[in-house]
Amino acid sequence: MRLVRKVYVIFFALAALACTMSAHAQDYPAKSVRMIVPFAPGGTSDFVARIYAQALSKELGQQV
Repeated sequence: MRLVRKVYVIFFALAALACTMSAHAQDYPAKSVRMIVPFAPGGTSDFVARIYAQALSKELGQQV
């Protein structure tokens, strides 16, 4: 079970990195970005997602 969570966290980190890299080349996003975390709130995944959302918000200049 822990391996599955680690895989999800690594996948999520790579997806966030890909989003920030592609955002430099264009004026995207024009409005706020919605991040969907497929786990219950208050858990480790939620905590990590909030940290990534805050970092993405600063990088993109849009609310995440």
